[in-house]
Amino acid sequence: MQIKQLILKILFCVILFLPNSLFVSSNGYSHPFYVSVTELRLDTSTKKMSLSCKLFTDDFQTALYKLNKVKVDFTKKDSVISNLVTNYINSHLGVFCGTQKVNFKYVGYEIEEEATWCYFEAKVISADKKIKVKNSLLYDYIDSQTNFIHCYYNDIRQSYKLTNPENEKLFEF
Repeated sequence: MQIKQLILKILFCVILFLPNSLFVSSNGYSHPFYVSVTELRLDTSTKKMSLSCKLFTDDFQTALYKLNKVKVDFTKKDSVISNLVTNYINSHLGVFCGTQKVNFKYVGYEIEEEATWCYFEAKVISADKKIKVKNSLLYDYIDSQTNFIHCYYNDIRQSYKLTNPENEKLFEF
């Protein structure tokens, strides 16, 4: 009986004193982890690379607001939002195929539940088997941000987890 009471007291204290900031973001949506997913796909036969980034929408909106002092409503698709997204992704994410920087062109974005997917494409000059990714998405806004990277070289996949402040990974196929 005493063990049960002790467990209940501990549980009560944890719930009472656990900081709300761990579970509630600025707009009230709850997510205790701060993660993004970046997916790179290189098709050597076409020499095309696609880039997809998935970020929590509220975190992305906050980062864009802090950087540009412009409130972003992703339900409205216009050139201002497209430029903000492009500039943010380009300044916080770099991809190198061999020693050549990959210059991505913005394709668009879409909302999926509480996340925003951003899409980019590029032609690569050489389909080098070394792909370096520099990813600091949301690092300037969230100290505990984690960025997962999935890199495909044709059908071969490698994945890696970057945790702030680590921001670079070399994939070798």
